Amino acid sequence: MSFGMLIPRHVVSHTLAKFIAIEDLAQAQASDVQTRQAFEDLSVWWESTSAALPNFRLSQDLLSKGNRAEFMTLFKALLSTGFSPGVQVSLDTIAETRKVSRLLANANKAVAAHLGRGGSFAEVVITKLSFDPEKIGAAFEEAPLPGESGFRSGDTPLCIGTSVAVLGTSRTKEDGSPMPLRVHFAWQSGSLLVNARDDDLPSEAMERPQDPLGWWQEDDSKTFTLDVMSLSSALTFNYRGVAMQTKAAWQQASSGIFAMTRGKVAARDALTNGVLCIMCVRDGAPEHSTYLAKTLHLDTPQR
Repeated sequence: MSFGMLIPRHVVSHTLAKFIAIEDLAQAQASDVQTRQAFEDLSVWWESTSAALPNFRLSQDLLSKGNRAEFMTLFKALLSTGFSPGVQVSLDTIAETRKVSRLLANANKAVAAHLGRGGSFAEVVITKLSFDPEKIGAAFEEAPLPGESGFRSGDTPLCIGTSVAVLGTSRTKEDGSPMPLRVHFAWQSGSLLVNARDDDLPSEAMERPQDPLGWWQEDDSKTFTLDVMSLSSALTFNYRGVAMQTKAAWQQASSGIFAMTRGKVAARDALTNGVLCIMCVRDGAPEHSTYLAKTLHLDTPQR
C-alpha cells in the first residue's frame, strides 16, 4: 500500500506540508498515482516552498500548476540568498520572480567568478536602503560636484541613508568576534556616495568627498567592489563595479545609473520609505574598466 493511500489528503495539505522539504515533495509526487494526488494540492507546495524561503512572501499563484514548473527552475537562485535583518521580499507574479531570480543569479555568478580568481571574500545580500526624508532633496539637486568649478563641500547638503553590514574584514573586536564591514550610503548634489568601514565610525563623522578621481585613505585601508541594484518600479538604481576604500572619505559612485522612472515624487517616496536592493560586495578593486558596459542590466522588477 502506498503512502498516499495511508494518509488522508487533508492531513497532508493542512499538517504535513510545512515539514516536507521542497526537494522531497517533488520526489514524493513522482512515486505513484495515489501519493502524487495526496501531494498535488497548491497549499502543500506553497507551505513547503514558503518554509524553504522564509524571507520571501510568496503568492500562492506562483505554485499553481501553470506556474509551478517554471518557478522551480527559479527556486535555486532564491534559495541561496542572504538578507539584512528584518528584510522581506514580496513576489506576486511569475514575471517578477523571473527578474529577481535573474538578478540574483547574475550576482552569484560574479561571486563565483571572483572566488575562482583567488578572491578571499564575496557576498550577496538583499537589503533595504532608506534615506533621511528631511534632506532627500540632495538626491535630485544639480549642484557642482567635487572637483568641479564652484564646488564647496560645506555648501551642499549630505543626505545620509542606511548602512549595511556584511562579513568582509579580517579585523576582530575585543572579544575576538569578527568586525563586520559596513557599507554606508548617502546622496549629495544628485550623486550617490558610498563608504566602506571596518570600524564603528558613524556616517555623520565621515569625511566629505574631495576628489571624484581619488580618495584620502589611511595606510591600512582595504579595497572592496560594490554592485547594488534596486527592486523597485519607482526608480532605476543600478550601480556596478563601484570601488570602495575603507577608512576613506565619501566616494562618488560614478559607474551606474539613477533614473526616476515614475517621476520625482515616486522616487522621493521610494528613497525615504526604503528601496529593496540586491547588493554584492567583494574584496579587491573592480576587474575591468568596462565593467559597467558589460554587466549593467536594467531589467527592473515591477512592484
